[in-house]
Amino acid sequence: MNRSRIRCALAALPVLALALTACGGGGGATKSASDHKLTIWMMTGGPGDSPLIKDVDAQFEKAHPGMKADVQIQQWDGVATKITTALASGNPPDIVEMGNTQTPLQTYSGGLADLTKDTASFTGSGSWLSGLSGPSRFDGKLYAVPLYGGTKVVMYNKKMFADAGIKAPPRSVGDLEKACGTLARTNKGTADFSGFYLPGQYWFNGMPFLFAKGGKVAAEKNGTWQAQMSSPADRAGLAAWKTFQNTCSTPSSVGVNTDSPDQDQLFADGKAAMAYVKAWEPAAVVEKNPKMKDDIGFFAMPGYSAGSTMPVIVSGSTIGIAAASPDRKAAEDWLRIITGRTFQQKMALKLNLLPISADFTPAGVPEQLTVAAAASKLSQALPNSPGEATLETERYNEQFFSKIAGGADIASSSAAYDKHATDAFNSLSN
Repeated sequence: MNRSRIRCALAALPVLALALTACGGGGGATKSASDHKLTIWMMTGGPGDSPLIKDVDAQFEKAHPGMKADVQIQQWDGVATKITTALASGNPPDIVEMGNTQTPLQTYSGGLADLTKDTASFTGSGSWLSGLSGPSRFDGKLYAVPLYGGTKVVMYNKKMFADAGIKAPPRSVGDLEKACGTLARTNKGTADFSGFYLPGQYWFNGMPFLFAKGGKVAAEKNGTWQAQMSSPADRAGLAAWKTFQNTCSTPSSVGVNTDSPDQDQLFADGKAAMAYVKAWEPAAVVEKNPKMKDDIGFFAMPGYSAGSTMPVIVSGSTIGIAAASPDRKAAEDWLRIITGRTFQQKMALKLNLLPISADFTPAGVPEQLTVAAAASKLSQALPNSPGEATLETERYNEQFFSKIAGGADIASSSAAYDKHATDAFNSLSN
C-alpha cells in the first residue's frame, strides 16, 4: 500500500478540503527528537474533557519521570479534516482521539502508527466492542484502539405508563406502536404529545429497523463498496421505521433532529412518554425537572418479534498514535492506562460512558448503562470505509431518514442513496 499516494488522494478530496502536505514520494516529515511531552488531542464531551483524565496523566507521569502529558481538547466540528492534516504534518500531536465513524479515514491515510504486534498488550482486546474495533483496523492491521462506547436505549416515563394502564415495557415493535396509541389517548389534553418522541433525522434509531430485517448499509467486495439501501430487506426496514415514526411521534418531529427542539426538554416537560437516548441524557432530564427522578425507566429497543431487540449501532471514540511521534513506546503506555479495566470502570461510573468491553462494565452503574451494555452485544457496525466520514460531514443520513419519515418514495429515494453513498465509500480508492 503506497501511503504517500493515499495522502495525495486525500489532499485532493474536495468534500473534506484536506490541506495535506507530504505528497512527495518519501512521505511526511517526522519529529527529529522527543520533546519529553506527550501532546494528546481529545474531544469535547469525552473522558479527556473530564477531571478524570488527571488520573491517567498522573499514573503515566509516575511511570515516566520527566515526561508530561498535555491533553488538548478539540471540538467535533471539522475535526476529521483537522486530524488528517495534523497527522500528515511534520509536527503532529502524539496521540489523537477520533469518532468511530471518522476512524477509517485516519487508518487509511497512513498517519497513524501500526499497533498490530502490540494488540494483546491492551487489556480486553479480545472482547472489544465490534463497532469500535472494526473501524480501528485497516488492511488487516490495527492502527487505533477503542476508547469508549455508547449506544442508545429507550427512556420511558413510569408514571405515564402506569396512568395509561401499561404494566411492562413493550416486547415488540408492534406492541410499542400499540402503547404509543394508548399513551396518546391518555394524554390527549397535552398539545403535541408523543408516545415515543422520534425526530425524523434520528438515523441512529432508523438504521436498526433495517438491520433487524436483515439489511445492511453497504457490502464490500475486493476493495469496492456498494451501498445496499435498495435491497428488499432495507426497503422493508425503511417502511417499518416510517410507520413507527409516523405512528408514535408528533408530526412536527419529521424534519428535526434531537437538539432542536431538545428532546430531553420535551421529555422533562411531559410532552413525551418515551425517547431514544444516550446514557447521559436521563441526568439532563432530571436536571430540567427534578420531580422526575424516580419516574424514569429504561429498556432496549424491541425487535419485530416478541422478546427480541433491535441490533444497535455502537458509537463512540477510538484513539491512536501518530506515525511520526518520536515517543511511540510512551504513547502506548498512556493508551494502555486509559483503555485499561481500572480507568474504564471509573469512566463508566462517573461519566456514564460505555466501556470498550462489555466485560469491563462494573457493578453500580446507572440502569441505562446496564441496559446499553446488554444491548451492545447485538450490534451492527457501519461500513468500515474512509468515505463514511464524507456522509457524516454532509449529514447525509440525517437528511435521508427525514425524507423517508416525511413520505418520500422509498424505492426512488433508496436508489438515490445507493448512488451517492457508493460514490462516497469508494471516493478515496478510485
